[in-house]
Amino acid sequence: MKRIAFSLLLVSAAAFGHAQDSNASAAGTWKVHASIAGNDSDAECTFTQTGNDLAGTCASQMGSIKITGKVDGKKVSWSYNTEYNGSPLTVKYDGTLDAGKISGGVTVDPFGVTGDFTATPSTEAASSATPPANTPATAPPSPASDNASEIAGKWKIHQSIAGNESDSDCTFTQKDNDLAGECVAPQGSIKIAGKIDGKKVSWSYNGDYNGTALTVKYSGTLDSGKITGEIEVDPFSATGDFTATLAQ
Repeated sequence: MKRIAFSLLLVSAAAFGHAQDSNASAAGTWKVHASIAGNDSDAECTFTQTGNDLAGTCASQMGSIKITGKVDGKKVSWSYNTEYNGSPLTVKYDGTLDAGKISGGVTVDPFGVTGDFTATPSTEAASSATPPANTPATAPPSPASDNASEIAGKWKIHQSIAGNESDSDCTFTQKDNDLAGECVAPQGSIKIAGKIDGKKVSWSYNGDYNGTALTVKYSGTLDSGKITGEIEVDPFSATGDFTATLAQ
């Protein structure tokens, strides 16, 4: 009886050890191709793995990003926190390692935007990704008007997008109905372009988030020395509002 019990104990220990070692290994460098809201992007990630814990960095068009994650059997997940125009974001990857590649879904919170990704092993250096130069945006065309308001100068802009508030300082220049200038926000300096039609004021700029192209559009009305209106972030379809007041 003791011999049988001892044998069962050995079998149980072996099975337990096998379960502990059954996690896939995601350590190494991976090329990650993602499609979020119809926008494709590429990044190169170098992962380190300790037990079930995943860590590392991803180099993409927006720079180097630190990630943390988990490995559970063949399930591999990781995420990172960042911000867009002062609004905090969490990007989550959940996939399965099979046949030497990881494939699964991507979620961008709090926008609730989803997508998919595929990661394949890479031998290239993660530092090879080079951020592209920012390209000034072009505002949607609006009818010409001879009674455009004068808004050239410095403005303080307070905005709320998807419940997240932020502030920026903008300097506008104006030539007839055309608006140009620069805004300084938490993520840096951004060039804008826009239009003025009577008291209607609109401007926009192009950027990217983890390789996904974005266009942020401001549409407002000048009244009593301030501009108030709405914001739209494409292609995430996130909306918000803003108030711009002249800087003292």
